[in-house]
Amino acid sequence: MRKDSIIAFFTVISLWSAAPAQAVLVPQPVGMQITPTTDLIRTDDVIVDSKVLLDHERRVRGVLASQTDLGAYHPALGEQWLSLAHEAMRLGQSESAANLFQQGLHNLRLNAGLTTDSQIDALNDWITVLRRLGDSEGLSRQLSYRYRITGLGSESWTQESLRFALEYYDHELSVLAVAQWYSIEREVLKFAEHLEDVVHRACRGDTVDVSACSALVKRRLQLLYLIAFAVEPYVEDRQALPLYKPRVLQERSVTDEQLANIERGAFLTGVRMMKEAIELDGENDELELTLADWRWFYDRSGDAVSTYERLAAKSPGEFSVPVELPHGLINRSHSSLAEPAQATFSFEVTTRGRVREIDEIASTDGSRDAIRIKKGLRELRFRPAFDDTGKRIATTITKTYQETQSR
Repeated sequence: MRKDSIIAFFTVISLWSAAPAQAVLVPQPVGMQITPTTDLIRTDDVIVDSKVLLDHERRVRGVLASQTDLGAYHPALGEQWLSLAHEAMRLGQSESAANLFQQGLHNLRLNAGLTTDSQIDALNDWITVLRRLGDSEGLSRQLSYRYRITGLGSESWTQESLRFALEYYDHELSVLAVAQWYSIEREVLKFAEHLEDVVHRACRGDTVDVSACSALVKRRLQLLYLIAFAVEPYVEDRQALPLYKPRVLQERSVTDEQLANIERGAFLTGVRMMKEAIELDGENDELELTLADWRWFYDRSGDAVSTYERLAAKSPGEFSVPVELPHGLINRSHSSLAEPAQATFSFEVTTRGRVREIDEIASTDGSRDAIRIKKGLRELRFRPAFDDTGKRIATTITKTYQETQSR
């Protein structure tokens, strides 16, 4: 029985079920415990003349003096704070820029209203700064706020509103992947229901939007990957757990039961959703591949392999290297860990997408980091590699992974 803390409370849920559920063993989705490292680094690597910085600080003090005279909420101050925030961005002063954007947007919202379009440009820049700083909580708040004021996915999609929605979904899904789910089950359920509603309207509503549907189903499928792993009950007979007595178990909530129902039906839900999207966007090989990955993840290898072989024949180069699943569903937010543990391994990915013959090459803290990351690597499922003839092959690769949760 898996001991990961992220699923502990759901194990308790399963023990209270009226009828024993069938445990469906699924691999760990990549990103929940480990993720491949990337070369993307965001820094304020800007060389600025000290006189320029002093001039900037002098202007900040000038606005503070005006605030004393005019009052903190005077409408003239909002644009001045925002102008200074943009200047701080250009000077590479991200922390200062974040504080200035906060003051400027607070003033703008008080004077012009909470949902005005006039704040979008400044909000976009503030979000850029928060990404650079790695402020995950602040980023969640502002991405959510921008999503709300641009429609909550309730109206016809524009290119801009869809982009804002996808950025919000991607960040929230990245956060959920590494969160402790003990106290956020209500938020998970609410997010799942919202994504279901948004996908339904884009793919089956009165005004079907093919491009929005194709993008949104991938985000919902990413959430199903997470739920299938995190809510998985790994049910054992009550007799096998004699220490657990009803009097010490928490009472099952409606929310818990609803999440358990989503988990039990996750595979078929994902298949139906992807089939509907493929019918709308029949020339989109990416959706076909996404469905094949979903089936492969659940060991439904027959249909998955036939799709892999057909697509590999069209684009053999794209299948020459195995990739971790899920793959290509979201633009993942980067880890907020200051110095995540890393380890490099050489390992074989079999024709079944399983990891074998793992050899450690290097790690950040000797054997301790390598042992933990190696355990996570063993639990991943890979899309297998194919040779130029379209045949599945076992492949040995070398790759570096990092932890996504702090110890």
